[in-house]
Amino acid sequence: MITGEAVVWAGSGTLWPGTGWGDPLAAQLAALGWRVSLVPWGDPALEHRGRPDVLHVFSGGLEAVGSGTAAMAERLDAVRSALAVADEGRAAVLGICLGAQMVAAVATGTAPQPVATGGEAGITSVHGHGVPDLVVPTAHVQEVPASVLHRPDVRLLWSNAVSTVQGFAVGRAAVGVQFHPELTAPESRWAAASFRNLLDVPDAPPATGVVDPASSLSVVLAAAGAHRRVGALAA
Repeated sequence: MITGEAVVWAGSGTLWPGTGWGDPLAAQLAALGWRVSLVPWGDPALEHRGRPDVLHVFSGGLEAVGSGTAAMAERLDAVRSALAVADEGRAAVLGICLGAQMVAAVATGTAPQPVATGGEAGITSVHGHGVPDLVVPTAHVQEVPASVLHRPDVRLLWSNAVSTVQGFAVGRAAVGVQFHPELTAPESRWAAASFRNLLDVPDAPPATGVVDPASSLSVVLAAAGAHRRVGALAA
């Protein structure tokens, strides 16, 4: 089992009633052996801001990157601080869904855009570019645009028919993914139902395969170099 310290910066709103966006992520990381600190939306958590030797994870959420609220500005500052220590090789950064959009916005100046097809919710397949293909839960109507791939030091990691940039790496130790590798199949159904109650979201293209959050999240963390950067130890 891999152990290390992770800070999960939770996004706004709930994934489904009674469950915050950071909760399943914190639980899955803990199951993988990480020691997790969960930061609620709106908490500046200055003690975690720009901390070295940890994995910084920015979860999904409902508030748009361009909302202009004080809470979003504060969270974007947390992303900026995390990316700075990651670029020095002293931490790792993972952004999931909204978190990926925040990473792209801060690191490259590329704002998210509406998904041309209206988005996707459910379980989807993503094709890996130099990394394994994955079957993963998804729920999004905004995406990191393909133009981000023209920015220096940005690499495409995953794509599918709905979003060209389902996953990307930027810099030395930062990865963003539009999908939700942390969710189980039942959790994906709850999340998709909740998401559809708020937004008119098309079903994700049919996927063949098993949803395995432990495996998928481990693959994504490996792409971010989390174990190397955080100095985690294999027990």
